[in-house]
Amino acid sequence: MALEVNGTALGSVMTRFDDDGQLCLDIRLLDQASIAVPSGLPDNANNGSCAQMDEHLPGVQVRLDPGLQRVMLLVPTGLLLEPKSAVRAWQSGGSAGLFNYDALVVTETSPGHSTQYRNLGTELGFNAADWVVRSRQNYNSSAGTERFDLLYTQASRTWEAYAAQVQLGQLNMRSSLFAGESFTGIQIVPDSALAGAVTEDPGSGSVVEGHAPSPARIEVRQSGVVVYSTVVPGGPFALRNLPLLSRHLDLEVTVVAESGERHVFLVPAASLSVPTLSAKPGYGLAAGKIRRMRNDDREAPTFVAANKDWLLGSATGFSAGLLGGGDYRSAGWELQQALGMGAVVSVQQLNSLSVNSGQGREMQAALGLPLGYGLSASINMSRRSAGFRTLAQVGQDIREESDQQAERQWGAAINHSSRDWGAFSGFWSQYAGRGGTQQSRMGATWSKTFSRANLSLNVQRESSGSGMGARGDSAYLTVGFSLGSKRRLSSSARRDERRGLRTGARYAEQLSDTLDYSVGMERTPNGQSDFNARLSALPRYTSVDLGYSRNSVGSSRYDAGLRGGLVLHEAGVTLSPYPVRDTFALVKAGEDAGIQLSTPQGPVWTDGAGRAVASGLSAWRTNRVEIDTRSLPRNVDVTNGYQEVEAGRGAVPRLDFPVDTVRRLMLQVRTPDGVPVPKGASVQDGQGHYLTSVVDAGLVYLTDAPVLVRLRIDAGSGQDCRVEVDAPETANTDKLYATVDAVCESAEGQ
Repeated sequence: MALEVNGTALGSVMTRFDDDGQLCLDIRLLDQASIAVPSGLPDNANNGSCAQMDEHLPGVQVRLDPGLQRVMLLVPTGLLLEPKSAVRAWQSGGSAGLFNYDALVVTETSPGHSTQYRNLGTELGFNAADWVVRSRQNYNSSAGTERFDLLYTQASRTWEAYAAQVQLGQLNMRSSLFAGESFTGIQIVPDSALAGAVTEDPGSGSVVEGHAPSPARIEVRQSGVVVYSTVVPGGPFALRNLPLLSRHLDLEVTVVAESGERHVFLVPAASLSVPTLSAKPGYGLAAGKIRRMRNDDREAPTFVAANKDWLLGSATGFSAGLLGGGDYRSAGWELQQALGMGAVVSVQQLNSLSVNSGQGREMQAALGLPLGYGLSASINMSRRSAGFRTLAQVGQDIREESDQQAERQWGAAINHSSRDWGAFSGFWSQYAGRGGTQQSRMGATWSKTFSRANLSLNVQRESSGSGMGARGDSAYLTVGFSLGSKRRLSSSARRDERRGLRTGARYAEQLSDTLDYSVGMERTPNGQSDFNARLSALPRYTSVDLGYSRNSVGSSRYDAGLRGGLVLHEAGVTLSPYPVRDTFALVKAGEDAGIQLSTPQGPVWTDGAGRAVASGLSAWRTNRVEIDTRSLPRNVDVTNGYQEVEAGRGAVPRLDFPVDTVRRLMLQVRTPDGVPVPKGASVQDGQGHYLTSVVDAGLVYLTDAPVLVRLRIDAGSGQDCRVEVDAPETANTDKLYATVDAVCESAEGQ
């Protein structure tokens, strides 16, 4: 049962109840609740007699919520012990293997020419004894060039007592200071979720915004390898919560339009997150050997790195660290200062020293500023001298060293939301460096809902001095109309310097909770029409995206995406429509397929064995899993369709929802003369126990009938008769009741 003491959740605890449903007091419950053991508590209270709460702790109030499997205690503070450092009983243990997949295939055809792009991201691994073992790979094929990258293979486990996570294998450095170098070795970092901070996922909160001139393929690279690939319709796009390798590495985003036009822009690492003050101080240790990706034969130095975070009062955070490997040295610090009203400023400096490039320095500064009334802003900048190197850049040849230039980056963002003025966001970034690259990007988006209509405007400007395919100015205006709760019609106009003015319309409809589609037409400046359509489906055990587009010159594009996961466990294999994360649960709900459950990742459905996967649980947090009773077969009842689980990182809890198969009957009971038995007559079983009453003339409802039904119907005044019928052996799962005609024979002479 879930335990609450004075409104604070304290995990789960095994509880006992007496025959009257009263909570039994025992040592386990007292220890979990941090209540002092009362004098006079029997020694066998854990497994013997049921000690009553009101007898031994008269001031404690007990509230039970059977529907949520929760025990709530209101305890006088004088009975509470000093709080423990780790009082909550997180679920731990469990083992299972997993396989995640994310596949994308894009086929483009034009008169006399055809090309195909393929990308497959996979993840293999298993959980055992709270260890998380994962191996992530990516295969990419484009224009006759194939590439396979092993992104990492690693094992990790959380030391709960230290709120720290140890990692072994092929890793990416997770440090508050140093770049996310790929290396093989060992790393110890804080488990920020256990420490009470936000998730430690490096891609959490990341946003990449851009503009696609037509239905386009998007590739996001980090450290030269593809970490994410997708297809977007024409117009502005925003990619969120990307599966990044590190927050400290720049992103290279490639937009490939249906015409084959390629456009590349950079997203500096400094703009991937807004500064926040750490919830708790932490530390990081890493040691190993730099891992070079394919076709990189440079020497791979061994290194050791360490950093420490301090909280200097409630408003100041400070970090410092050292890194050394081979002929390379680096040292750095970061200062974070809360300015009040939620504003936080951070300043960071890194210094490097290497044989070939000498000394170098990188400075970063950022300011996050909530301005009130739904308005917030952020500013960031970074500057890197020509001599600065990260550890991964050690070993560059002479030409690369000579081409290395100073880098400068500035950025700003603003967001506002209100009921009267709608939502507004804007960004600006400027970058210079890396072989003469110069890039400037700015954009703004405004949207407002008017009754059943929505208006949105997006404008962007981009310039580049390095031939990276800058698109110049673009604007995108959309007016959408709601045609009910599940249908929508929108019209749009967009203009950019390369394609001119284009207008179009799109119709979108959600056919069900698992299926939606959209179709659109667009008119080109020369009067021709382009067509595109998309279909998204969640067919219970996988996720599917399909797209088609055809332009006015006869070129076509087909794309298909498939993603999901599967879990291998002691009872077989269970499929999931979502990727399986570090912490997940195996769910059992009877033996029927198609029972829908609500999980933190979204809806899932049981397979033919009644099993499903809650693919992503938030570690060290309360997670809810609930049966959608509307999806139950009509002959199935669930005792409790709601459970809460608090699991430690790497755990694989098993959740069981006991269900009962019942046989519901609606009897049309008449006398031998064809007269319905009277309403209100008492209905008893063969042993004379009362079951129900006749609810209407001749109608008797039985919620769980045996195969052979024997009833006695007593209408009073000595008028009684007996019914004996055979219930249908196979229940109809589509109907709530099976209807059976029955004759009530006189009880006289029986």
